Amino acid sequence: MTDTVNRILISDFESLVRARLKKLLSTAPAPIKAQTLYLSKSQGKNIRAFSLAVCASDGETLRDETVGAASAIEMLHLATLVHDDIIDSADKRRGVASLHKVFGEKVAVLCGDYLLSAALVSAFELSPSRFRRSDELGTVLAKQLSEVCLGELRQNDNYRNFSISEREYFKIIEGKTAALFKAAYLSGFMLSDEADEYAEQYSELGKLTGLMFQLSDDLLDYELSEKQAKKPVLADYTHGVITLPLIYTMKNDPDLKTIAENGIAPDKLRKMVQDAGGIDYTERKIDNLLKKAEKIIKNLSASDSKKELLYRIAMKSAGKN
Repeated sequence: MTDTVNRILISDFESLVRARLKKLLSTAPAPIKAQTLYLSKSQGKNIRAFSLAVCASDGETLRDETVGAASAIEMLHLATLVHDDIIDSADKRRGVASLHKVFGEKVAVLCGDYLLSAALVSAFELSPSRFRRSDELGTVLAKQLSEVCLGELRQNDNYRNFSISEREYFKIIEGKTAALFKAAYLSGFMLSDEADEYAEQYSELGKLTGLMFQLSDDLLDYELSEKQAKKPVLADYTHGVITLPLIYTMKNDPDLKTIAENGIAPDKLRKMVQDAGGIDYTERKIDNLLKKAEKIIKNLSASDSKKELLYRIAMKSAGKN
């Protein structure tokens, strides 16, 4: 395949994705424009978009049309956040009032639905003549989106389940968090010139990265103040969502399980989890996942510069930098 399209530097990619997202959100149809404009003012870190870019690149440059695919991933993520905030009754997102708090739940749900559809449309617009595997991209995003929904349903089924197993918890986060990372990595691979035989490795690497990202977020809930986190801390526990640090602690301390079920002040719960080793255990889990990710990266056929970028993403997701 002859590459006849323009290429861009990875270092320029983030600003291009932010501009593309802002344009997509600011040019939404009139009935939903006020809501998408509101969302455009507080973009996140776009780690999924950057992961896609690195996977699609040669380590230094990538095709400019990849910006569209990365924007689709971020719009999918944004849609899930809008819906999550409604489900969790979250007052804030990224330091500002949640969409449903400003415009109401009904409008927020519809806005989230619009973002989902717009993301899939953006993915299907990529030219098959320029990306040899782009015809599969929309299918990948749709499949992983269904995994996100299943993860959220599993989480809902385990609301205030203080007997939840570690195995069940990992099933939840493989869907609600890791699936979109998996989609980003696999989509990036599909838009690259990597050999077909490496598809499974990129898919697995995305899953591992997503798991580390979620576990690191679980830790922050027990380590940061509300001011540092820019969101309510221990909100998961408050809303009946039981995460790994607490799961481990309750398994090893039946008394804490009873206390947690009956309700406990967040500060006291944080100290009990820290003292009982829940933080240390979760950190060890992250380290084990990171080792697996490093092994996959090492065995890829990619350039050294690309491997280094993949390693940096893994480290960041693991909360190591």
